[in-house]
Amino acid sequence: MSAESIPSRSLPVYYDKWIQIIGIPVITAFAYYLTYDDIKLNRWFVYEVLSDAFKIFLVWQAVRAVIIRLDKNYSWHKHLIFRLIIQIISTCVVGILTLSFLVLLEYRFIRPYQIEHFWSFDVIIALIFLLFINGIYIGLYFYDSYLQSQTEKYKLVQELQQETTGNHEHLLVRIGKREIRVPYSEISCAYSEAKETYLLTIDNKTYLLDSSLDRLEEQLPASVFFRANRKFILTVHLVQSYTTETHGKLTVQLISHPKLPENFTISRDKAPAFRRWLKR
Repeated sequence: MSAESIPSRSLPVYYDKWIQIIGIPVITAFAYYLTYDDIKLNRWFVYEVLSDAFKIFLVWQAVRAVIIRLDKNYSWHKHLIFRLIIQIISTCVVGILTLSFLVLLEYRFIRPYQIEHFWSFDVIIALIFLLFINGIYIGLYFYDSYLQSQTEKYKLVQELQQETTGNHEHLLVRIGKREIRVPYSEISCAYSEAKETYLLTIDNKTYLLDSSLDRLEEQLPASVFFRANRKFILTVHLVQSYTTETHGKLTVQLISHPKLPENFTISRDKAPAFRRWLKR
């Protein structure tokens, strides 16, 4: 498969819904505890908590929007150090500006008392939380990268398997410098003998194969071929009958052929799969 056929990496997806649902109340509670000295359970307490939570929510969305915008222009795998620096600076600037605008607006029209310690104390706390949020999204990015790499790896394996097994309905067999096609419908069995692997067709032609039975089993469709034991891969063309023996084993009677035994045994573990395969 060529490199052009591998899909390009898409933008990251941040699964942060539950992180926000849990994180915003936690940050609100922690920031409220650090910011306010005289905490009284009254209507202002309820308002301040809800107001702070709403401001943190809006700041979080602004930071998230900046990160998503950066994802489109500066990918981590191409500009790692630059991306880290520009993300921290831009998210902190946007976060502080958003928070400052909301706080000044609130104190201008709603709160009855003067703003205190915002620039000297609250902004420092906000910067700490903004760095914490950055850490969350950096971790989410690399987690999403891991998920995407696993998905792409799985797709690549599937495509390679399709190319190997093919939907060709035939097997390529090398004879000298030539390769000939042997349709699945003409294959009787494959067997191992004297450390060599052979393919036998229904018209009694025998081909020496380069691959082992294990490798051949991976290439052949399981609906047509059955790995009976270490030495045989069967097709229904070869099976004449079978008998159930003691302990659940099966004795399979083969169609007579000079290069094959008259029968062989299938283990108890493989017997149910053999019956299902034969009924297809």
